[in-house]
Amino acid sequence: MQLLGVLENIVRPKILLTAARICMETYTRDTELKRLLGAQYASHPDQVLNRLSRQETKLEDARKCGSAAYDMRLHIQVMTALLQELHLLPKTS
Repeated sequence: MQLLGVLENIVRPKILLTAARICMETYTRDTELKRLLGAQYASHPDQVLNRLSRQETKLEDARKCGSAAYDMRLHIQVMTALLQELHLLPKTS
């Protein structure tokens, strides 16, 4: 999967990744994905990862350019969901 390769090489501030990993402890998939992706979300991790990845890229672009619309809390939530969904993918050898 091409997306997986991109996510493995993702470079984000350490504090963002640390916060996302901490939030993974209380992550509830159905609740969070409905909130982040809307009432109609695909349940397969591949499809969810694609949508979350696009959302995270937009947030990262806003962070980098210093946009007043940037929402750090939302960025952490999306990154948490991304990391959690990665754990749901089948492991390949």
